[in-house]
Amino acid sequence: MRPPSDDTWIALCVDSLPVDAVSRWTVRPDCGAVVVFAGTVRDHADGRPGVSSLDYEAYAEQVEPRLAAVAAAARDRWPDLGRLAMLHRIGLLGVEDVAVVVAAGAPHRDVAFEGARFCIDTLKESVPIWKKETWAHGQDWAPATAGSESAPS
Repeated sequence: MRPPSDDTWIALCVDSLPVDAVSRWTVRPDCGAVVVFAGTVRDHADGRPGVSSLDYEAYAEQVEPRLAAVAAAARDRWPDLGRLAMLHRIGLLGVEDVAVVVAAGAPHRDVAFEGARFCIDTLKESVPIWKKETWAHGQDWAPATAGSESAPS
């Protein structure tokens, strides 16, 4: 996966997410702060011990436009933001696999932290991605993001 030629990298991916490449790409000479968030699959969820996998699906045609809208909103709110990256993985992921990576670069750390937090929170609220969680005593579909109103059948 190659980074874009502009300052916003958004993607829906089947393969492992390039966290190190995103981190390096986010650095610019005019930006002294880079914040990288990587969301990984953990081995439990509320009331569900022994999570062994998450299987992510998405309304693919809507993911990148919605990610672009999140990036635009972040840039409107923090005009000093440099490079922004938001990549989400789909498919079957095991415990400790990276499901999402968000990165924000800025001249100063406060804007980088605030921009990255806004991007992951808004992504989770507005991008149509679902996950099928498999745990010790069952499995079930749930929105991976609050903006995913219903799970696939």
